[in-house]
Amino acid sequence: MNLKKYSSDCSSRICFNKTVLVIGLICFSVAFSCTSALYIPTATYETPNASLSELQVGRKSYIQKCGSCHTLYLPEKYTKQEWQLWVDKMTLKVSMDSLEKEQILKYLTKGR
Repeated sequence: MNLKKYSSDCSSRICFNKTVLVIGLICFSVAFSCTSALYIPTATYETPNASLSELQVGRKSYIQKCGSCHTLYLPEKYTKQEWQLWVDKMTLKVSMDSLEKEQILKYLTKGR
């Protein structure tokens, strides 16, 4: 009798662990699904206001800093002024220095 109960508990734990794994994979997938849609800066994106390296660092920081809390939005979703407001607002919630903020904004606004 004890063996049967143990066996049942064990299979419940396995089922629970599989469920947790599946939920974890779904969350990970959703969190980073936009990452592949984000543009990858190349020399053609350079502007007088943004170097290629600034855009690349801005993309990396955007993914790390912003993507750690919420779904990432495509840069085209907002205007430069809207991005400025959002980044200012979010800077209060996350540890970010002024250089990181500037690079993220340059990435999101494509150096405009």
